[in-house]
Amino acid sequence: MVIPEDPTLDRHILQPIVEHIFDDLGRKARVEVLRDPHLRGIDEALDPEVLKGIISDREAMFDLFLLLVDRDCNDGRGRGRNNVEMARQREAENGDRLLACLAVEEVEVWMLALHRDDLDARWSDIRQHCDPKEQYADVLLKQKGWLSTLGKGRKKAMEGLGSKWQGLLQVCPELADLKQRITVWLEQRGGARQ
Repeated sequence: MVIPEDPTLDRHILQPIVEHIFDDLGRKARVEVLRDPHLRGIDEALDPEVLKGIISDREAMFDLFLLLVDRDCNDGRGRGRNNVEMARQREAENGDRLLACLAVEEVEVWMLALHRDDLDARWSDIRQHCDPKEQYADVLLKQKGWLSTLGKGRKKAMEGLGSKWQGLLQVCPELADLKQRITVWLEQRGGARQ
């Protein structure tokens, strides 16, 4: 079960990525993105009581819950909350049932990684920008004419994932780390139900 901060658009990016992680590991997994309750923002997604409720209501159906949210430039370097630390706390509170991965800086960057050749910016600048969705993703989707398609273009933008998978893992190391953590999780369970 993938827990996004808002499934409306994020599911079109997150579901194919998680499915590809399991495919890459040679595992068949039923991957669903949480839509009910429909979370609306990082505060709800990182709320300990909300997460406990989601997991307890679905633990009979899912072995693993993946909290996949934006880091939003909130990694403890500046003022405000530290999304990274809060995600670690949520993992600790939920034992081995929950793994968290924070997109640097928004999940749309994972989508943008598939279209690096079409962007008029250095990849390092995109990764460091606090608002890459507005600055780069929306611009790309508009230029491609995809905004009127499913997920405001996100589903269409993710179609090339298969051929660009290794490149995505290279330029978004948080996803490579998530894949490794899932590998360890699977090994520790010795064949958890799929």
